[in-house]
Amino acid sequence: MKNSLRSKIAAVAAFSLLSSAAFAQQSFILPNNSTYQGHLNAAPISAAPTGSGCTIAAGSTDTDGSCTASAASGSITFATAWVQAPFCSIVDASATSTVSMPVYTVSNTAITLTTIISTHVLFWHCAGKNGG
Repeated sequence: MKNSLRSKIAAVAAFSLLSSAAFAQQSFILPNNSTYQGHLNAAPISAAPTGSGCTIAAGSTDTDGSCTASAASGSITFATAWVQAPFCSIVDASATSTVSMPVYTVSNTAITLTTIISTHVLFWHCAGKNGG
């Protein structure tokens, strides 16, 4: 009786282990820089964005990154155009007052910086929109 009970418990445990392993493997990978139900996949993309008047830091992507301003205006051009303009926020890590905060606009291909201060470090974070 004890052996029969032990074998049943072992069988249930083995089935449970196999089921959880199979469940863990049933997933899919989001395309880079995509959103799904409000979640962002910010995996690095093959090419970094380019900068004009702003030197892009290594490891920066279209979704997250930083640059050092080298002019009073410039742009951060996305390596891959978004279907529509993403939500982006830009922060000047060197700003000492709201007067020195960057002024920018976002399109589906770039962040255009119209007021930045040379040598300031800017950080951006963008997330794709779901729908219109």
